[in-house]
Amino acid sequence: MKKLYALVLFPCIGLASCQPANIYSVNWNSDVSASDAQTRCEHVDMRAQTEMDAVFSKYDGWKLIYVSEYTTGHKIGTDGAVCFERAKKP
Repeated sequence: MKKLYALVLFPCIGLASCQPANIYSVNWNSDVSASDAQTRCEHVDMRAQTEMDAVFSKYDGWKLIYVSEYTTGHKIGTDGAVCFERAKKP
């Protein structure tokens, strides 16, 4: 019986072991001076188009300055972060 547990347990541990993360990022230069800038960053589940649309529509009129994607072999889909910037309103 113990051998059966070992035969089941070891492959499961092997499948659930650590895998390297795949991280991709892109950033763009800002056109706003640091003292005049408003910056906002949001987590985005890149598997859900409705969630992405909701986040991006909140920032109409803002400039996209940073995008990163994170995934591993164990993860289904991609998580991401996006940052937006605009000049402070007077």
